[in-house]
Amino acid sequence: MRAKGPLQFSGVLLVAVLLLLVGCSLSASSKSSSDSSASSSASSESKETQYRNDVRDFTASYVKSGGRIEDFKRRLGDLAKERGITDWEENMATYEGIGRGLGKAKVSQVELDTYTANLSGGDPKKAKAIKDGFDDEKD
Repeated sequence: MRAKGPLQFSGVLLVAVLLLLVGCSLSASSKSSSDSSASSSASSESKETQYRNDVRDFTASYVKSGGRIEDFKRRLGDLAKERGITDWEENMATYEGIGRGLGKAKVSQVELDTYTANLSGGDPKKAKAIKDGFDDEKD
């Protein structure tokens, strides 16, 4: 029987490294595939749904950190522009998103009423959209 030399050991080491690399490659490939799948489902959402979700997330963070209402409205306009939404002040997705954000931030009834009064401008349709969004987020 021949003794195992350094050349034979190098071959075993090379095979082990190659197997490790193949495993990493397969793992990266499946992650890339799942990332692609997640991004395609996100892109199948309408721009209005994406906008409403942006408004929800922004509203929730605004409520937690505070700030001026003028800055809040300006940022809503920016979000709408980024999503290709025109006339955001009349778009009910804006107000539903605000309501969802208030629900996500778990505001009190008094806070909900105050935000609704200040942001709906007395428009009953806008106020209802805020309330409906709030109720939907709580469920």
